Order: sequence, then C-alpha cells, then structure tokens
Amino acid sequence: MPELELLGLVALTALTSYLVSVAVYRLQMRVGFVDVDAHKPGRTFVARSGGVALMLSLAASLLYWSAAGRLNELAFVYVLSAILTGFIGLIDDLRRLSVGSKLLLFCLPALLPVLLHLYDPHPYVPGVGHLRLTIVYPLMAVAAYDVAANAFNMSDTHNGLIVSAFLVFTASLSISTLMPGPSPLEGFEVLAAIYLSVVLGYLPMNMYPARMLNGNSGSHLVGSLAASLILTSRREFLAMMLLAPQILNGYLVLFTAGLKSKEAVARPTVVKSGGVITASCDPGAPITLVRLFVLERGLTEAELVKRYVALQAAVSSVSLVLYWAISLIKV
Repeated sequence: MPELELLGLVALTALTSYLVSVAVYRLQMRVGFVDVDAHKPGRTFVARSGGVALMLSLAASLLYWSAAGRLNELAFVYVLSAILTGFIGLIDDLRRLSVGSKLLLFCLPALLPVLLHLYDPHPYVPGVGHLRLTIVYPLMAVAAYDVAANAFNMSDTHNGLIVSAFLVFTASLSISTLMPGPSPLEGFEVLAAIYLSVVLGYLPMNMYPARMLNGNSGSHLVGSLAASLILTSRREFLAMMLLAPQILNGYLVLFTAGLKSKEAVARPTVVKSGGVITASCDPGAPITLVRLFVLERGLTEAELVKRYVALQAAVSSVSLVLYWAISLIKV
C-alpha cells in the first residue's frame, strides 16, 4: 500500500537521521570539534556542528526516496540546495566568514531551483488573488533563501529553539495546503515529509539539554529548509505571518546592533547561579525576543525554550485562522 510505504520511508529517514546524529556527535567529541554551551552553568562542552548530521541525513534521504520512486526533480534539487547551504555554513563554522560574504554566499543555494524554473511566479494573496511577478519573483526567491537562512541563524540562541520552531512552521504550512488557495508544486509533500523526518531524528541531540549545537551550518540549513517550503507550497503570504517571530527578532537585532555576525555581537542575556537566564545590562547588547522574554524575571533555559515554542505555536494558530478567513473573501 502506498500509505504504508510512505510511513516506512518517513520512519526509516527519521531513524537514519538519529543514528547519523549520534555518530556525528561522538566523532566531533572525539576529535575535539566542540564548543562551550554558553547558557549552562560551568563549562559544558558539546559537539559544535549539528549541521553536519543534517547534511548527511538529507543526503541519505535522497537515496531512500529515490530508490522508492518518490523523488521528483523538484524535491531532489531543493534538498541539494539545502545541503549546499549547510556546507557554506560549515565553512563559516571553520573560517568565520565576513557578514558581506555570508549575505552573498547564502544567495547561491537558491540559484539552482531558480535557474531550473522550479517555482511558480504567481504568488497567492488571500482576498486579492494571484499576482503576476514573472520578472521579480526569481529575485524574491533568492532573497527568501538569504533572509530565511540568516533569520534562523540569528534566532539560534538556545537548545532546540529553531529546530522546534521549524517543526511548528512546517506542520502549519502543510495544514494550510488543505485550505483555499493554490495547489502546492508537485513534490512539496515529499519535501515536507523528508524535512520533518530528518529534523525529528536530529531533534533529540539538539533539544535541552543539548549534546550537539546546530552551529552556523545547522542554523543556516534549517533556514534554507524553510525557504524551500515557502516556494514549493506557494504560501508566500502565509509564510511571512508564520515566521513573524524570526523576522521580528532579525529586525530587532539589526536595528539595535547593526549588520554584524552573531559572534561579534554582545550577548543579550547572562546566566546567573542555578542556570537562570536574565537580561544583560550591557548597553551594547542587542534587543532580541529572548532578551524580552527574561526582562521581567529570569528563566531557566528549558522554560525559555518552552515559551518561545509556545509563541511560535500561538502565532501559527492565529496565522492559519486569519489566512483561512481572508481566503474566503471573494475576489
């Protein structure tokens, strides 16, 4: 039965992702490719780059889904683009690229699907209808990759935060395809299934208390996964609503700290005794969503992540209701 085969592929991909993540964690700890988890009391060392595990798991998924005949050109190309994003992020982990270089390099993964015309230049705006953006849309697609990759990178501050947010985003986008609006591009369902299973398999290693950080390779890669789902779902308008926390956080950081790499910006929070996270008093520290969360009182990292995920779920729920309601308006 096709449904059982699909469930089997999802389970196999998730299991592979988990096993690959464990193997990458052990290897990085063994060779000393580690970093200090800044939000833990004391000097807690963890594996530095979970993006490596995500890249390898995505590559393995291409083999599984292709062998089962489930992979079309669109899904194959977008997965390759995500892997390329992770590779660029890994270079950043190793070499610390300049801000200008990163803004340019993270446009590259979008070029392959854009050059192959694996998109529809008629975005749907509920209550308005389809727009004709034949010339502008390819530029918007490239910008979407760049913005999403960097927005998720700037939001990657605590264990499991962006990974959990991505899972909520993907589930919400998938639900929206059942609502009024254009049909997703052929291959979107497979792409969403691959991303969900890969990220779910990786989640136990990154969730609090994380044994593996995402690194720039992982955070940028997760952002590129979001960008590819935006383009293939044809839910661009809704996606901007769903990603409001990441977009707002990015604007706050840029407005209060300027165009700097995450590593060059003062930490917006400090860790007190008992692992309680409070807002930093440093006037040079940027305003972020996390800093706003702990302005009133300190929170443990687990509490902080739960609040962030609850915010993401609330924003997603409201966005879906509004999208559905506006879609019912006759153009």
